[in-house]
Amino acid sequence: MRPLILILLFALLVISQINTILDADLWWNLKSGEYILKNLQIPRADIFSYTLHSREWIDHAWFSQILFYIIFTLYGCLGLNILKALIISLCFFILFLISSGDSRKIFYPVFFIMLSVLAFGYRSFVRPELFSYLLFCAFLYILEKEKKPYFLPFLQILWANMHGYFILGPLLVFLYTLGEFLSGDKIRARKLGYVFLATCAAVFINPNFYKGAIYPAEVFIKVFTSHKIYMQDVNELMLPARSGFGRYVFFWLLAIISSMTFLINLKKAKLRHILVFSASFLAAYAAARNMPIFIFVAMPLGGMNLEEAGAIKNINARKYYSVLILAICWLIYFFMSGRYYISLNQSGLRKTESRLSALLMPSGACDFLEKNNIKGRIFNTMDFGPYIGYRFYPEKRIFIDTRTELYGEDLYKFYRGAQNYPKELENLQKEHNFNIVLLRHLFSDTARLLKYLYAGDKWALVYYDRNSAVFLQKIPENSVAIEKFQLNFKEKKLEAADTNMNTAMFFEKIGELKSAEEIYVKLLEANPGFLQAGNNLSAIYINTRRIDDAMKLLQRLLKYHPDSPELYANMGALYLSMGEKERGLSVLKKSLKISPYLRQASYALGLAYMETGDIENAFKQFSRYLKLDPYDSRAHRLLGDIYRQKGLFKEAGLEYNEADLLEGK
Repeated sequence: MRPLILILLFALLVISQINTILDADLWWNLKSGEYILKNLQIPRADIFSYTLHSREWIDHAWFSQILFYIIFTLYGCLGLNILKALIISLCFFILFLISSGDSRKIFYPVFFIMLSVLAFGYRSFVRPELFSYLLFCAFLYILEKEKKPYFLPFLQILWANMHGYFILGPLLVFLYTLGEFLSGDKIRARKLGYVFLATCAAVFINPNFYKGAIYPAEVFIKVFTSHKIYMQDVNELMLPARSGFGRYVFFWLLAIISSMTFLINLKKAKLRHILVFSASFLAAYAAARNMPIFIFVAMPLGGMNLEEAGAIKNINARKYYSVLILAICWLIYFFMSGRYYISLNQSGLRKTESRLSALLMPSGACDFLEKNNIKGRIFNTMDFGPYIGYRFYPEKRIFIDTRTELYGEDLYKFYRGAQNYPKELENLQKEHNFNIVLLRHLFSDTARLLKYLYAGDKWALVYYDRNSAVFLQKIPENSVAIEKFQLNFKEKKLEAADTNMNTAMFFEKIGELKSAEEIYVKLLEANPGFLQAGNNLSAIYINTRRIDDAMKLLQRLLKYHPDSPELYANMGALYLSMGEKERGLSVLKKSLKISPYLRQASYALGLAYMETGDIENAFKQFSRYLKLDPYDSRAHRLLGDIYRQKGLFKEAGLEYNEADLLEGK
C-alpha cells in the first residue's frame, strides 16, 4: 500500500498545481525573457515604462525568465502549469525524504504534505520564485542530511541568477551554523562556517556583481521600513493577520499544528530546527508572500518532531495506510471539484484547469487600440502594466507595472493619488503627456477615477468590456477615434455580452444606473438568489427612493441568505430612508457584528448616529470608516460638519478641504 500512497500523493500534488494562471507578473517576466534571447543581453535599465526614464534595473530573475519564455513559446500556459506542478512536487518529494529519514513510517510526512498542499494554494503562482522554492528545499536537504555541503556554493550561483530570494541560501546556512555552535558542536559549526562564507561569495557571481548581490537586501529593508504604503495596498506585502483567520485558514492550521510538535518533542528538538522554524514564521508573519518559505520548513520539521517523539510507534501501519489513502483521494476530489477554491473565496478567479485568467489581461482593450491604430502614451492601472508592456513593447511604453521596488514610493503615491484626486491626475497628465487611459474597473479602487473621467468634458469613453475601460483625451489627435467610438448610453442598447455582473458594476461606477439596473434585473431573473446582483440592485432602489421595490427585494434575498451582512447593511439604509432611525441603527449594528470591516454598513451606521442625534458615536464611526475608505468625500464632509458643531473650526476646515480635493474642486 505504501507505493499506492506515494502515487496518489504525487497525483494530488500535480492536480493541486494545475489551476487558472492568475498572475500579472508573468507578462513582464515573459517579455524580459524574450528580450534577453533576441538581444543576447540582460537589460540593465528599465525597458517598459516612460515614467522611469531608463532607471537602472537589477533583473535578478533573468535566467528564470528565459526558461519561462521558452516553455511558454513551445507549450503555452499548459507548459507553464506543468512546470509549476513538477517543481512543487519535487520540492515536497525532497521534504518527504528529509522528514521520513531512515524510518519506513510515512504517516506524519504524508499528513504534513497534505496540510502543506492546502496551505500552499494561496501562493500557487507561475513566478520565478518557484525556482527559489526548489533550491531552498535542496539547501534544507543537504544541510539536514549533512551530505556534501560543498555543493551549496555552486547551487547558490544558480540561485543568484534565478530569483531575489537567493539571500535565503546564506541565511539558511548561517542559522544551521549558529544552531550547531550554540549546541556545542564546534567542529560541524566550523565546517558550516566555511560553507557560509563560500555561499556569501557565490551571490556575487551574477551579471550585476555587487549590485546584484545586495539588491534583494536593499529591497527587503526599503519595503519593511520606508515603503509602508506598499504594505497597505499590495496584498502579498500585507501581514497575513490583517486579512483575518478565514482567508489563510490552512496556513494558520499548519502553523499551529507544526508549532505544537515542538512542544511535544521539546526534549529532543534541535536548536537549529527551532532557529529556522522561528525565522521562517516571522518572515511569513511579516508578509504573505513569504508564507511558502515557512510551509517548506514546517512540513519536514513537524514530521520529524512527531517521529522523534515516538507518537505512533504502537500504531498498526496498515490501519493508518488506509486512512491516508482515503484522505488523499478526498483531497484530490476537493481540488478537482473546485471546492478548495470555493472554501478560499477564489472560485470566481481560479479553478482546476490550465488557462490564463482574463482578469489581469486587458486583451480586448489592447486589441481595440492596436486594431484602430490609436497612438499616444497610456496611463494604466498597475496590474495591467505587465500585460500592456508584453503586448506593445517597444512601440508603446507604460506608466507603471507591478515592480513596486523599482518605481519607488514617490511615483506610487502619485499613481494612487490620481485614482482618487482629479487634480493629481491632471498634474500627472501635464507632466507625462499621456492621452490614453486604460483602467481595470473590476476588483479595483478606480471607481472615483472612472466616474471623473466619464462625467467630465476632457476625456471620452471609447471602449469597455468585463474588466477594462479605455478613455481618450479630447485632443485633435484623438478626434477621429472619439467621433467613431465614443459611447452614448442614452442611445446604446445593451448587448448579450453586457449581461454579466462585471459590466453591471462598471455601469454603476460611471453613473449609468439605468443600464446597471437592467442587467441586475436580468441576472436575478436567471438566478433569483444571486446575492451580489440583488444587493446592488437594492442599493439602486434605495438611492432612487423606490422603497417598496427595495423592501420586497431585500426580504426575498434574506430568505436565500439569512446571514448576509451586505443585505442587512442595505436593509438598515432602507430603514433610515423610511425615517425608522432606531430600527435602522439596530440592523446596521447587526451587519457590522457579522462583518466588522464592511464599508457600506460602516458608513450607514455613521449616518444613523447623526440622524439620532448621537454626535459622539457618529464622530467615532466616521473616523473608523475613513480608515477603511480614506477617499470618501461624503464622509470627510460629514466629519467636517461634526467638527464644526464641536467648535473645532480648524479640523473642520481640513476635512472640508479634503472633500473638495477628492471632488476635484
